[in-house]
Amino acid sequence: MSWRPTLWLLGLVVLTGLFIVMFERNTDSRVRSLPVNSALLHLSPEVITRLSLTTGTNRIECVRRDGEWFLTRPLETRANAVRINRLMEAIVKTRKQEVVDPVRRAQRGLSLASFGLEPPRARLVVGTDSHSDEILLGDEAPLGNLVYVSLNDEKDVIGVTMTVSDILPVDPEEFRDQAVFPSSIKQAVRLEVKQAGGFFQLALKDGVWRIQQPFDARADGARVEKLWLILESLKRGGVAGGTSLSDPVSYGLGVDEASLQVSVWMEGRREPLVVTVGKALQDNPSWLYARISDMASVGLVSREILSLQAIPANSLRDRRVCDADPSTLAFLMLRDDDSKVVMEKTTSGGWMITDPLRFPANARAVGALLKAVGGLQGEEIRNGIAMKALPPEVEAMSCRLTVAIQSPVSAGTNKTISSLSPTSGEWTYRLSWPGAGASNSLVYGEEAGAVYQVPSDDLAKMWRRWGDRPVFADPLAYMDGLMLDLSPQQVRRITLTREGREETVTSGLDGGWTVDSPPGGQVVEGAIPELLALVSNLQAERIETLATTNLAPFKLDEPAIRVTFGLSGSSGIQKTVLLGGGDGREGVYSMIQGQDVIFVLKKEATEALLRPLVTSP
Repeated sequence: MSWRPTLWLLGLVVLTGLFIVMFERNTDSRVRSLPVNSALLHLSPEVITRLSLTTGTNRIECVRRDGEWFLTRPLETRANAVRINRLMEAIVKTRKQEVVDPVRRAQRGLSLASFGLEPPRARLVVGTDSHSDEILLGDEAPLGNLVYVSLNDEKDVIGVTMTVSDILPVDPEEFRDQAVFPSSIKQAVRLEVKQAGGFFQLALKDGVWRIQQPFDARADGARVEKLWLILESLKRGGVAGGTSLSDPVSYGLGVDEASLQVSVWMEGRREPLVVTVGKALQDNPSWLYARISDMASVGLVSREILSLQAIPANSLRDRRVCDADPSTLAFLMLRDDDSKVVMEKTTSGGWMITDPLRFPANARAVGALLKAVGGLQGEEIRNGIAMKALPPEVEAMSCRLTVAIQSPVSAGTNKTISSLSPTSGEWTYRLSWPGAGASNSLVYGEEAGAVYQVPSDDLAKMWRRWGDRPVFADPLAYMDGLMLDLSPQQVRRITLTREGREETVTSGLDGGWTVDSPPGGQVVEGAIPELLALVSNLQAERIETLATTNLAPFKLDEPAIRVTFGLSGSSGIQKTVLLGGGDGREGVYSMIQGQDVIFVLKKEATEALLRPLVTSP
């Protein structure tokens, strides 16, 4: 047997050992690399329920109860959630970069004190309901933007990336919530304010604030919002006088001495947060003694809280009769005995009369009605809770207004909103005729079951002046005065017929006009452009009436004059303007053939329509 292979193997082992020794000598024995950006703690802020932070003589301890943070040391009070969240984020974002174990520290003659960990700069305990971790915070590394820490009872020193400014310094005042009410006040569903001069109570029902006490009424959303802004802005000071409430009378906090008490119920909680306000500090009247139900001691609140005393319950009442935003309304129905007019919003934003005829609505008239609806305010004098039956004055109301909110279902400038749907939001009101006397200024809201007393002048805005009289459910008052809006480019043929004479002109492919009749005639220079400009925006002076079977009074039964426009494209085959007799005021009764509307044209418009198109041969 030969020993040579064995000697070769022994030599190879010795060389490998020497290589390892030499490599170790040329390597930094203090540091062992870790995966970059591995988390120091595998936690999320949502699960953390306990925190404590100690540095020198300062120490704070916090716990989370029902989703809110509270200080338990150095005093018991609500904690500053923003400050705590900043601290938790700094911990959760901390990442390990390297570790120095005890063996390597000993080899280099280093101790925990060398890294600022004996004693530590700060001690931080982070806990959940079932576990807690202790982090000792040391010095910052000379290079590399690292901070030395140790975790729990481990002897390793860990170099981490950490935003120290989000953790230190430990100032107990920073961790105390400065607000009188917590941020969860935004989820409040009920509010009660008591004072020597009275009290009021608000409750949120179906997304709408109502006054529950001392009367039942809808609350003004804007005024309630201002009230919450006042509560959210209130600040509190530190602990006053002592650490207990054993003698509330001395602070003006007894049952009979308190100047104000504010109770707020948050959603999902049975018990309210109660703030009881007492006397002013003798040496600083801008602060008042207060008992806050989530504090274990007498505190101080800003004197601004007394502004709640100046808010009477009646000032919070919503005096709008209709609380819908007028811009969201898409359906209007006005009824007065047998008269009715229905108007629907088009997808282009305009309005269309859909009953008793289909006709474009006057934008200004509809806008004025919507403005009157949105601006109508009054005092609620009776409500459904108190009324067993409708009062006689309500039963006698013949005028009804229905408004509704709906969604567009199809495109097109002349398409109306979908048919009335109860789920879209619908309100109906009965209106008294405006006039002298209290019974002539009433509005009854059928859905709310409430009777409102409104100013007569405001109620009168719901009526439209038509001629020399006010009308309510008259479609004539809401019809648009635009009778024709032809595009000149679509007009291919014009025929003027009067007194047995017919003039016809036709547009060629080149845009020029030629005479069809009478034979041999010539086109009057400038007549056709002026006529086309007129019918592109033919406005009625007024709408006279809906067409009846008896057109003789208007001399439209056999009109002696008609102007017909032959069209191309999708606008129809032709449009014909019929001209009848005079209205006695220099106007002429007119119709568009096929429409059930009689209107009056001004003298100037009539003369322009009747201007000859063709010269005699």
